[in-house]
Amino acid sequence: MDYRLEGKQAFVAAGAYGIGEAVANLLTQEGASVIVADRDEEVLREKASAWTGVVVADLATAGGVNEALSYALKTFGKAPDILINNLGVGDSSSFEDTSDERWAKSIEVNLMGCVRICRGLIPEMAKNGGASVVNTGSDLAKQPEPTLMDYGVCKSGLLYLTKALAKQYAPNVRVNAVLPGPVWTRMWTRPGGIVDQLIGHYGVADRDAAVKRFLEDRYLPLGIGQPEDVAHAIVFLASPLAKFITGSTLDIGGTLRGLV
Repeated sequence: MDYRLEGKQAFVAAGAYGIGEAVANLLTQEGASVIVADRDEEVLREKASAWTGVVVADLATAGGVNEALSYALKTFGKAPDILINNLGVGDSSSFEDTSDERWAKSIEVNLMGCVRICRGLIPEMAKNGGASVVNTGSDLAKQPEPTLMDYGVCKSGLLYLTKALAKQYAPNVRVNAVLPGPVWTRMWTRPGGIVDQLIGHYGVADRDAAVKRFLEDRYLPLGIGQPEDVAHAIVFLASPLAKFITGSTLDIGGTLRGLV
């Protein structure tokens, strides 16, 4: 599909795996120059040849964000046309067991990383005009769950940030968010990730049984998605094809339980 991105410059935050990687690859296929930032140096170096550039940085810290943005601005020679904020990490636990340290870590990754990147790039993107930002949220921002409360609270904050930035920077920068349901990424599949946590939660024997129970409980008829399913929605919102869309939140993944 032609998203009209030939010659555009894009910065993808947290793009070594999953949704971020799928977005970076699709942007590249569509003719954009893409810089990917992530903290996983080994994986990032292995995949570096797929993109224009990579920068190893911990985007949950102010110093890491500054390092990544400095690299992007120097490499591109200006602010990018497209910014994709894909930071996110979550672990299932009860409210009572979620410590202050866990809340602080979650806020740094799931909210402040995006805040700092937006603050560092959007004012410069606005000077050039015709720019777009897409933030990766979560269906939990609208459909609260008790076991990922810190993650969901941050993703709800991301919705406010998205709409407020869209209002402030229109018409020079469009700012939108996608809200994926469950997607088969490392957040789910890594050892000790959500799937393993569900095994303990449901008291079942294996991953398949845990996922089946989860999908039934949450009424997710489309099942668990793949990163590419989300990537096309993100790239569309980032592209000129979505020039009349800003401040929007796009639900992805058959999360049918609410009206908001």
